[in-house]
Amino acid sequence: MVEIEINICLDTLSINNRNVITGEIYFSYYDNYFPEKGWDDFIVVILTWWDKAIINLISNRQNGIVQEFEFMDGPLLVKGIKLSDDFVELQFIKEKKNSEHIFFTCQTSINNLKKTLLKSTKQLLKDIKKRNWQSDDIEELEKMWSILSK
Repeated sequence: MVEIEINICLDTLSINNRNVITGEIYFSYYDNYFPEKGWDDFIVVILTWWDKAIINLISNRQNGIVQEFEFMDGPLLVKGIKLSDDFVELQFIKEKKNSEHIFFTCQTSINNLKKTLLKSTKQLLKDIKKRNWQSDDIEELEKMWSILSK
């Protein structure tokens, strides 16, 4: 079992005229990074999706269910396959036209994945609040963080 991390870099955050926030976000464990170290994407939307995905993994009692932790830029995703109440297999994937390329896989604790998601989401929301940024996407992320942190 590995300790997975969801990495964000608050110094890279920017907001456009439609209140869409981008910033650095990527997975890592040991010396593996996905999609790559320093990946820039729609961080608020993505963390909302990922919070929903982990909530679905936790709340569904059935082993073998699949949740996708998607990125918005590119055909990239992390597929989470529930192995047991506290274990998930993560497959780090680039989708192609008729296939998928799996870069690597690992098994981790669902609780560990939840903790790193909560930590990253909390850091992001705290920073956004300091900047006085507001949007529907931010409100949705706040809702998901509130549900996940219970």
